[in-house]
Amino acid sequence: MVIDLLVFQVLFALGTNVELSQITSFFAGAFTIFAFSPDGILAASNQRRTRYGRFLLVSLLALFLRSGVFSLLMRNWHWQPGGAVLVAILIGTSVLLAGAVLFVFPQSDVSDPTAISWPVVTISIVAYLFILKLIFVGYVNLIPEEGYYWNYAQHLDIGYLDHPPMVAWLIWVSTSILGRSEVSVRLPAFLCWIVAAIFMFRLTHNLYGKLAAFGSILLLSLLPIYFGLGFFMTPDAPLVAAWVGCLYFLERALIGGNRSAWWWAGICLGLGMLSKYSIALLGFATLIFVLIDRQSRRWLFRAEPYTAAMISAILFSPVLLWNFQNSWMSFVFQSSNRWSGSHEFSLHLLFGAIVLILTPLGLAGVVWLLLPKRSEMAGSYQTDIRKRRYRWTVTFTLVPLSVFVVYSVLNRPKLNWTAPVWLAAIPLLAWDMVATSDKTKGLWAKLSRGLWMPTIIALLFIYGGAFEYITRGLPGVGLMTPGRLFGEWRELADKVARIETLLEARTGSKPLIVGMDRNFISSELSFYNDTAYNTGGPHFFGSRSLMWALWFPRSRAVGRNFLMVDFDRKRLMSPALAEYFETISDVSTETLENDGRVVGYFYWRVGYGYRG
Repeated sequence: MVIDLLVFQVLFALGTNVELSQITSFFAGAFTIFAFSPDGILAASNQRRTRYGRFLLVSLLALFLRSGVFSLLMRNWHWQPGGAVLVAILIGTSVLLAGAVLFVFPQSDVSDPTAISWPVVTISIVAYLFILKLIFVGYVNLIPEEGYYWNYAQHLDIGYLDHPPMVAWLIWVSTSILGRSEVSVRLPAFLCWIVAAIFMFRLTHNLYGKLAAFGSILLLSLLPIYFGLGFFMTPDAPLVAAWVGCLYFLERALIGGNRSAWWWAGICLGLGMLSKYSIALLGFATLIFVLIDRQSRRWLFRAEPYTAAMISAILFSPVLLWNFQNSWMSFVFQSSNRWSGSHEFSLHLLFGAIVLILTPLGLAGVVWLLLPKRSEMAGSYQTDIRKRRYRWTVTFTLVPLSVFVVYSVLNRPKLNWTAPVWLAAIPLLAWDMVATSDKTKGLWAKLSRGLWMPTIIALLFIYGGAFEYITRGLPGVGLMTPGRLFGEWRELADKVARIETLLEARTGSKPLIVGMDRNFISSELSFYNDTAYNTGGPHFFGSRSLMWALWFPRSRAVGRNFLMVDFDRKRLMSPALAEYFETISDVSTETLENDGRVVGYFYWRVGYGYRG
């Protein structure tokens, strides 16, 4: 740590870029640790080359955390370089030493040096990812969907056009307690992931044992879609928590025979329906399982399942009331509107989305494990209870999936739609991942054992690199522009606020801010300028802008001046816009910068006297 600090001070004093100085000093300190370790570079060892590679990997992962801390303190908290690097050194070195002890120079009595301790791996990686998210949770600008759902919370209701209200309620509670910030908006997503992880551990423990339970938590933290849902606050975050909770209680009811589990399953289903309508597919899967599983058919003649359905309906009743009062618009939007219009064969897009959700190895594993039992797997399912558990996994995975497959034959699916479907398959996938060689044999068993750890390492680097790219850019690549989900939304909001102030001073009235895309720009500007009640969308000009059309009807804007903002210059130059105003200005251009670098452009235009 002393060498690390000294190298930084020397390089920084010589005028080296501050980021380059801290990265170089980190590797100087890391090399010192490895060089003078009893089993390090100076020691004779037949595993030296393997340890070189492991130490380099651990060092790079520690660097991601350290660089994030350093930039957060320097840019967001405005610390001086000396103080920022001290804190970064403490955190980076702690992570580096922990990784070295656990994975580079492990002291183990296990006869097989390649054996993997899945509990240790799980706890270490979950802790690392939690710290990584904690560093960047307030550093990464809200994505437009999060800004849109924050606006939900500013217009609190029991229903909305495109989603049920749970996401709005959670954001409202969090921001009411902690104030308006990226951290307070995203805190419910962290909490929902923790709830999902607890239920997933217990579900997998019941189905396939304790070791598989640790593996399931590792998959839930690492697989791309679940990593994102534990960071970004969208309706899918509470949906996943409710979905896993419902699966757990349904397993206890159907496999464990626990009568009271039905009531809790009804509660989870109702809370899930308040999050997203797709959880209703679990009710369909439950009916199919009860019909095909001989021992479960008795529940058709018991009161508990019907009581569970009533509980879920009572919890869901606010959404029913809102839809009744608003011409059933949400149900129409999520049902008939989804199936109407031009048809497009999109099964390949669904397949691509599943690959991104599960990774290629995860998808291959799920396909293999859900196929009719192979001879090498027969021994694992030779008892009746194991057959029932396997049947439960297959039913609660494939029945919901079949709905999305049918939809994709004629319509284009979205990336996140099947995310909760695979939650039922994760326990079986985790069992296969952690299984020892005496449990299953064959080509797939050998292949998956050899590929899971490289996949895990690759995902860790992808997440660390993604945060670097989003917040600071990568060498030779630069930064994402705001029009691509991430980027300088705060910078955009600051510049729009300056233009708004100048217009107000010149005209004597506050202009209405209008994002000209469907809802991205409006959502971000309303959050970062805190103008939820003075922002609108392209519905003023006959296009769609989701809930903005209800929050700010066109009739309320008549006579107002508009400050129209867009990333698409052509859209602002449309001659049709002039018809909506008494007079209209030319299109102006502004740059967006990050740390002195130009990272993008936006365009704005003023319309005076909106005619409606």
